[in-house]
Amino acid sequence: MKKIVFAAIALFLILGTAHAQDQKLFRFGLSGSAGMSWMKPDQDSLEYQGSKFGVGYGFVGELNIASNFSLVTGFDVSYIGGKLQQAGVVHAFDSANILLSTKNSTYKLQYLDIPFTLKMKTNEINYIVYYARIGGSFGIALGGKAEDEFVSIGGAKNETINIDKLGSDMAFMRANFVIGAGFEYSLGGSTTALVEASFTNGLTYLLDDTKAIGNFMALKFGIMF
Repeated sequence: MKKIVFAAIALFLILGTAHAQDQKLFRFGLSGSAGMSWMKPDQDSLEYQGSKFGVGYGFVGELNIASNFSLVTGFDVSYIGGKLQQAGVVHAFDSANILLSTKNSTYKLQYLDIPFTLKMKTNEINYIVYYARIGGSFGIALGGKAEDEFVSIGGAKNETINIDKLGSDMAFMRANFVIGAGFEYSLGGSTTALVEASFTNGLTYLLDDTKAIGNFMALKFGIMF
């Protein structure tokens, strides 16, 4: 996976160098984001139980296709998660106590997301360009952890199990709808600082045996060259 990331960075740098004489055609940059992530259940036995603090960082490539429109891609390494509760689970606390229980799960998931979005921009106004961005992204699972707490009906028994590696329990890929809005402030030449508020809405389930999508509302900061 690291080879893929390094290859993507090298490709964008080569493209950026090739178009150095016309920075308006192609730009690249770095970004970081932080916000709240949560998992939205899509089955009757699951209930939303809370959100998790999420972060991300990435590399941005922007290809201008018209004076006020551009295509944005790159990659984002995203750390998201959420809390779910599942009722009616049969759990073996020990060989003598196999009981109907409630499972409270906290997930911490990591993805490599590749966005494909259309960016619509204003002309520069007092060193600032305002923009909106809409499109989608595809994510590849990099890893995940979970903490499962089992509580028997009535509360007589409870047990917490930490899963350090979800592995094949995670869906290998995910798809998302992405929308955002922000502004870029000119730092001189083609270099700008950007601030963006974005919402990533999951379209596919994150786990193979749990019907829940992942959402992420974030504030992004970055620099474009």
